[in-house]
Amino acid sequence: ADLRNLIVADNSEPDLRSSGINAEYGDERECVKHCRDTQDCVGLTFRESDNRCYLKSKRGGVNGPYPTAGHNSMNMECDNSNVDNLDCIREGFNFPSADLRNLIVADERECVKHCRDTQDCVGLTFRESDNRCYLKSKRGGVNGPYPTAGHNSMNMECDNSNVDNLDCIR
Repeated sequence: ADLRNLIVADNSEPDLRSSGINAEYGDERECVKHCRDTQDCVGLTFRESDNRCYLKSKRGGVNGPYPTAGHNSMNMECDNSNVDNLDCIREGFNFPSADLRNLIVADERECVKHCRDTQDCVGLTFRESDNRCYLKSKRGGVNGPYPTAGHNSMNMECDNSNVDNLDCIR
């Protein structure tokens, strides 16, 4: 997903800054080049106000991207393809707990894009009442899907094949 104008970490992130890799650069291209040349750099944030470049050791920062004016961020490897796995959504189900973070989004597609951009995100729950997106670190949440009106959830990898092995039930 496009991480433009999203910052990928707050100041508490154990990122590559501890190695002294936080410096002023002329532009985003220089910041990207610096990340390419730095071991374990998987993403970056460029702050426009002072041309400061922050290199990241986790995709999406500590808990995933969040909107912040004047900050442009990216993962070095990104997936900008169309969201085509919405058939994996389980309408009326919540995947409780195991939250990496939550944020307000436009729709389920945007929620999926945020999950793609966040390290360790394997699933999500979208709450219809306020368009809140919950990114999950465990498939199905902590204890598996739970019927909840107004919640739609999905695992990023899902199996929607026909259930045809019911003859195994004893």
